[in-house]
Amino acid sequence: MHSNNIILVYGGAFNPPSASHITLAKQLLNYTGAKKLMFVPVGNQYKKKELIPAYHRINMLQIACECNNRLEVNTTDVDFKRRLYTIETLEIIKKQNSDKDIYFIIGTDNLRDILNWKHWQRLLTEYKIIVMDRGEDTIFKVFKDIPILKKYKANLIQIPGLLVNNISSTLIRNNIRQDKTIEHLTIKKIIKYIKENNLYK
Repeated sequence: MHSNNIILVYGGAFNPPSASHITLAKQLLNYTGAKKLMFVPVGNQYKKKELIPAYHRINMLQIACECNNRLEVNTTDVDFKRRLYTIETLEIIKKQNSDKDIYFIIGTDNLRDILNWKHWQRLLTEYKIIVMDRGEDTIFKVFKDIPILKKYKANLIQIPGLLVNNISSTLIRNNIRQDKTIEHLTIKKIIKYIKENNLYK
């Protein structure tokens, strides 16, 4: 799969970016040989409990990107006035990078829900989707449970051997509220940013 023609798109709240997000991004870059990986944080229109303003999440992601020049932050969702559907976000990124192949990153939990997504057939036909296992759940179990997805197997990619730990943004936020350490949960510069801006208290 190694190709300088690939752009990986990694969407999420990143509230805040965790060690898992950063480690996974680096692994995906190494495995695919992609030109770059874009973190695409959701905008403020996204109604999610405890979601802090986008500019803080962007700043923290930019800190995360300092460790690798193939990582960058894309603010498509943040800049838009309304909440975008995934297909719309990918179309905008594709227009900005028309000579590149766009690979979208999701977990098996999202794949199980994908039939409820807007224009899901187009999503699975026009884009390559990297599917990450969630615990014991694998892409093959999803195919077994939702046979219609087998039709799109060529565009659904499983990457073996990814070291995915379960450090979540929720765990970081809970630890902050309970005055527990987050030293092992994200990188030092992000911890410094959280403390300086008194976030998640």
